[in-house]
Amino acid sequence: MNVSERLSIEEVLLREGKYVGPTVGTSMLPMLKSGRDSIVVFPKGGRLNRLDVALYKRGENYVLHRVIEVKEGGYVIRGDNCYSDEWVPEGEILGVLTEFFRGGKCVSCTDKRYLRYARRRIGTYPARLFAFRVKSAAKRAVKRLIGGREGGR
Repeated sequence: MNVSERLSIEEVLLREGKYVGPTVGTSMLPMLKSGRDSIVVFPKGGRLNRLDVALYKRGENYVLHRVIEVKEGGYVIRGDNCYSDEWVPEGEILGVLTEFFRGGKCVSCTDKRYLRYARRRIGTYPARLFAFRVKSAAKRAVKRLIGGREGGR
């Protein structure tokens, strides 16, 4: 392969049978940190399960988010650091995360500690969503209050 030839992740999955690369973005915090961690993704074999982390495309962007619910024809998916769900049809799933590397340490997605983290992340979602909404409302109220004072001067 020519060094200047850049393959898409789909092409790498097809050609190599797996994709290994860095992460970008904050949607999977605290599990994956942008620029720090590397991921290993294998092509989707069969149906995904709840807690699996799916790779798919949204427009031109690749997205790696957790399966919250398995439904007929697709999945309800959400990033660990996100507050809204997304419907992703079965046919749009490119691969599934099997492991990741953090600080030179490999974390398997079948490890008991990892699975405990994934279940806890989903289980604490209602409380985290509530806290997020309260914090957002407080920020809006402070902005209105400050904006109102400055506007009256």
